[in-house]
Amino acid sequence: MKKVILLLLLLFLISACATEDITSDSIERQVTLIETATISQSSLQQTLELTGQLLPQTQVPLISPLPLEVETVHVEIGQNVNRGDLLITLDNEEASRQVHQARTAVEELQAGLEKVDEFNQNLEQGVSNLQAVEKDLNKSIERSQNLLETLSTEEETDVALLEIIRSSIDVSLKQAELAQAAGSLGQATPISTFELEAQLNQAKENVRQAENALESTKVIAPISGVVGKLDAVTGQTVIPNNPLAVIVDLTNINATFAVNSYQVAKLHPGMKTKLKIGGFADPYTGEIKTVSPIVDPQTNSFTIEVPITNEDLLFKGGMRVTALVSLGEIQDVTVIPSEAVLFENNEPYTFVVDGTKVRHQALELGNRDEQFYQVLSGVELNDVVVTSGKQRLVDGSEITIRSE
Repeated sequence: MKKVILLLLLLFLISACATEDITSDSIERQVTLIETATISQSSLQQTLELTGQLLPQTQVPLISPLPLEVETVHVEIGQNVNRGDLLITLDNEEASRQVHQARTAVEELQAGLEKVDEFNQNLEQGVSNLQAVEKDLNKSIERSQNLLETLSTEEETDVALLEIIRSSIDVSLKQAELAQAAGSLGQATPISTFELEAQLNQAKENVRQAENALESTKVIAPISGVVGKLDAVTGQTVIPNNPLAVIVDLTNINATFAVNSYQVAKLHPGMKTKLKIGGFADPYTGEIKTVSPIVDPQTNSFTIEVPITNEDLLFKGGMRVTALVSLGEIQDVTVIPSEAVLFENNEPYTFVVDGTKVRHQALELGNRDEQFYQVLSGVELNDVVVTSGKQRLVDGSEITIRSE
């Protein structure tokens, strides 16, 4: 009985090994049935195909310059807003305190400047009074001298002497008043207001900055549009200069494309385009408005823009869009059937037949029409490429060409 069991076990192991060998051999020898086409020269109706996305012409990020706490969020993403609407309220306690302090400083400096101006005016008035006293003194002296000159007769002596005494007393009083005024003024000098005025101007600037800081605690919509982004939660402390929200105007948007040097040389403002927008069956006819004159050093590409009117707000920012631009007909160019071209990470390639196998071949493409792509590099005339069955292939796959 044990011998029978051992014999059966041995037969089972031999059978399993044989099955594994057959399976491995069949995988290694798997052959893909394909259809092919030959690379040729032909005339080509130039239709440049561009892939891009819809971007709003106007989008405004809203930031706070200060790390303030969010008190209230008044809107939601996707909500329509009008210019001047309050979107977010930030804590304004510290900003209000600074405004009060700045205004108080201005009031104190203004009061001090007024007192200095008053002192200087009084000093100036004192100098004027001194000049008036000096003038009166000179008149009194002149009068006394005239009286002395009139003492010609005895009859007039008593009267004239009285007048001379009175005049002398007047001169003495004037001299005393003049000396007192001169002594008082001699100890006082005008106060310069230059420094106070400079401090007042700085204090007014501080008020302006404090009021701006207070105003910034209210995040207001600068344009009418839609809340495209919102990064604010009640109670959080905002990061300075980080967008709290983005307001976008979707009524006017651009179909935006990044093109290479070969493509940009064929394009210019005013060219008609047919746009196919993802999610919409009907094409949209537009016109190129902007062709960037310089390359973007980060992407090594040029920017093309086609404006689109979007009054009904059907199109959204970021939607994928394809543009077909007619460039006219060109003669005798190397072409490859569009069904022979595949894309990986937006990079075109094809499979070229090499005996009973295929090789993966990268392509550089130019213009296209409904049936063919212009080939700039990658394949040569009379190369045979796979048109059907290519999705099951990898580099080095064995193939069999379907016979007609």
